[in-house]
Amino acid sequence: MDEFLQAAIDEAEAGLAEGGIPIGSVLVHFSSEHPQGRIVGRGHNRRIQRGSPTLHGEMDALENAGRLPAKVYAESVIYTT
Repeated sequence: MDEFLQAAIDEAEAGLAEGGIPIGSVLVHFSSEHPQGRIVGRGHNRRIQRGSPTLHGEMDALENAGRLPAKVYAESVIYTT
């Protein structure tokens, strides 16, 4: 299995263990320095845990990535279960 998909599955399992919806995501940056990719953000659905209508797994991963240059986002792929 793809290591990044596995990381997203791990996030989904973490969300389920918290009593939430089991959806996980990782944001992976591919660049000349990291041609194989590296995870720059990870997260899982926290809508139930935080009572949020918008905190889906993808949004959590982006939030946890922090402020990155636009170029990083342009060179990234998000993996979601």
